[in-house]
Amino acid sequence: MKICPDYTGVSCIDGTCPVANAAEYAERCMDVTRNCNECIHYHGCDDCAWLNTDFCDHDKSLYK
Repeated sequence: MKICPDYTGVSCIDGTCPVANAAEYAERCMDVTRNCNECIHYHGCDDCAWLNTDFCDHDKSLYK
């Protein structure tokens, strides 16, 4: 799956980003997500905060 360069998922901004919380997850012996390509929350355009706004200008068929 290809990641859109402008992708901003809901989990990226609501405090539940597993990459941002990697240190906390490691302390709790939970699986650690090291980068956005491994993120279980990434669903392409479907969960992008920019979908259907003026900030989204990508061909959605490329990022599914």
